[in-house]
Amino acid sequence: SAILTDLFGIKSPVLSFLKVRGSYSEVGNASPLRFKAYQTYPLESGTPTTVTTYPNKNLKPERTKAWEVGVQSNFWGDKINLNVSLYKTSTYNQLFNPALASSSGYSSIYINGGQVDNKGLELSFGVNQPLGPVNWRSTFTYSINRNKVVKLLNPTTLEGDLEVSQDHLDLISIGNVKSRIFEGGRIGDLYVTTLRRDSHGFVDVDYVNKTVAVDRNAGPLKDGYIYAGNSQAKYRMGWTNSFDWKGISLSFLISARVGGECVSMTQAMMDNYGVSKVTADARDKGYVLINGYEVTAPQKYYQTVGSGAGSNYVYSATNVRLGELSLGYTIPVEKWVKFVKSMNVAFIGRNL
Repeated sequence: SAILTDLFGIKSPVLSFLKVRGSYSEVGNASPLRFKAYQTYPLESGTPTTVTTYPNKNLKPERTKAWEVGVQSNFWGDKINLNVSLYKTSTYNQLFNPALASSSGYSSIYINGGQVDNKGLELSFGVNQPLGPVNWRSTFTYSINRNKVVKLLNPTTLEGDLEVSQDHLDLISIGNVKSRIFEGGRIGDLYVTTLRRDSHGFVDVDYVNKTVAVDRNAGPLKDGYIYAGNSQAKYRMGWTNSFDWKGISLSFLISARVGGECVSMTQAMMDNYGVSKVTADARDKGYVLINGYEVTAPQKYYQTVGSGAGSNYVYSATNVRLGELSLGYTIPVEKWVKFVKSMNVAFIGRNL
C-alpha cells in the first residue's frame, strides 16, 4: 500500500487523502478429512462388504489464489470519501467423489479437479457534512460478484483402464429443485422440474381426464430438470444515514438485493395439500386457468404441480429492506454522577 498524498507531498484543498493498495494471497484447505480416502470394508449385518473406495495416493489440498487492488480517497477535508476495490479469486483442486462401476470392485474414488473463479467490485461513497446544528453522516455501498465454473472433473484414466469423469454436480437437492453446476455454469444455478408442454410451449392438458403431467425427460440431462435461473444477486446496495443533534441520534439502514431467483417449496407443499389461498380460490371458482382456458379439475391440477412441478414456484429474489432503525439519547449523567462518564439509551430495530 502507498499513501500518495504523503509520498508526493500533495497539499490540496480538494484532495485531502489518497491511498492505493494491492494484495495477493494463497490459502489451502485440507481435504478430504483424514483417513477418508482409505480402503475400508464396513460391516453390514456382521458381514464385511466387498466394495471399497479406490485408493488414490495423489490427493492434493484445495487451493485458492486471490488478488485485490483498491483506492481510498478523501476530499474537502474528509467531508467526502470514496473507496473502490476490485478482486478476483480462483479455487483449484476441489474434491470430487464420483461413483465407479461395481464391476471394478470399487464403489467410488476421491479425486481432485475443477476450477471456480470469482471476480467482483466493492464500492463505498460517504459524506460527513453538518446540516446547520445537525451532524449528518451518510454512506452508500455497492457490491457485485460474478462466479464461473471454469472446469469440473476432466476424463481421467486410472490403473486398470478405469475411466472417471464428472460433467455436472448436484450440490443441493430439495423437493423439486436442485442446485446443479455444469462446466461453464455458475455456483447457485437452479434447476427445477416442470410440466409437460407441446411443441408450441403450451402446457399439455388431457381434456378428457382434465389432467396435466410432469415432464420426466426435460432438461439437458433428460432427467426432468430444466434451468430456472441463478440464486445469487446481480448486485447488492446499502444506504446508511445518521443524524446527531444535542445528544439525540437517529440512524437508519436501507439494504437492497437486486436480481436472482428463488424457489418456494413451502408454497408447493401448501398447494399439494390444498391449504393455500390460491387453491381455496380455485375451489370457489371451480376451475383453474391453463393456457387461457378453464379446466374444471383444480384438485388434480394442484396436486400435480405441487408435488412435481418446481417451475411453477420460481420467484424473483429482489428485495429492498429497512435493515435497521435506531433512535437514541446521550444522557448528560456526568453532571450529577462523577464516576459515570456517559450513558446512552437507545431503541434499535432490525429487519423491520
